[in-house]
Amino acid sequence: MKEPLPARARVLVADDEPLVRAGIVGILGTDPAIDVIGEAGTGHEALAAARARRPDAVVLDIRMPGLSGLEVLRELRRAGSPLPCLFVTTFGEDDYVAEALRLGADGFVLKSGSPHELLLGVHAVAGGGAFFSPSVARRLLTGRRVGESGRAHDARARFDRLTPREREVLRLVGQGLTNTEIAGRLVLAEGTVKVHISSILRTTGARNRVEAALVAVHAGEA
Repeated sequence: MKEPLPARARVLVADDEPLVRAGIVGILGTDPAIDVIGEAGTGHEALAAARARRPDAVVLDIRMPGLSGLEVLRELRRAGSPLPCLFVTTFGEDDYVAEALRLGADGFVLKSGSPHELLLGVHAVAGGGAFFSPSVARRLLTGRRVGESGRAHDARARFDRLTPREREVLRLVGQGLTNTEIAGRLVLAEGTVKVHISSILRTTGARNRVEAALVAVHAGEA
C-alpha cells in the first residue's frame, strides 16, 4: 500500500495522441493526491509548460513529433532542472529507454500497463524516487544485449563497495521507494537518507537515482 504524498502532487501530462493523453489524465484524476495542472500535445508545449508552471513531475511520451520526450528531458537537464520525468513507452522502444536513462529519466511505465502502475510511478517520481514498470525492468535486464554476466559482475563490485547501511538504502532505491518511504522503513531521518544516497552515487559512479537503482537490480539486490 502506497503512502499518500504530504500534499497534492502537481503533474504535467505530455502526449501527442489526444486519446492517450486523455486516458492518462483520467487515470491520474482518480487519485486525490494528484493534481493535473496542465496538458501538452507536443514536446515544445511540454517544455514551455514545464518551465512556466513548475510541476512536481511530468509524464512524458517518449516519442513525439517535432521535439521528442527525450529532447524535452535533454533540454531540462541542460538547463539544470531536476524536474522528475516519468516516461510512457511501448514495447520495441528499448533504445529510447536506454537513452532516456542516460539523460536522467526517473521512471518508465508501459502504455499497455495497468492504471495502478501509472499511479505508482507518478507517486514514486514526484516523491523523489524512481519507478520501473516490471515489464520494462525485465526487458532491460534480460538478454537484450551481450555482456549480461559482465554487467552483473560490475554491478556486484560497485554494490560491494558500499557500507552496510548504504546497501540497505540502495536495495530500497532499487525497489522504487521514495526518500520518505526509505526513512520510514529504516527508521532514519529523511535528511540522513539523502546523505546516504549522495554517497551511493559517488561510490557507485551512478549519475542519477535511476542508474543507482539499476546497480541494485543488476547486482540481484532489488
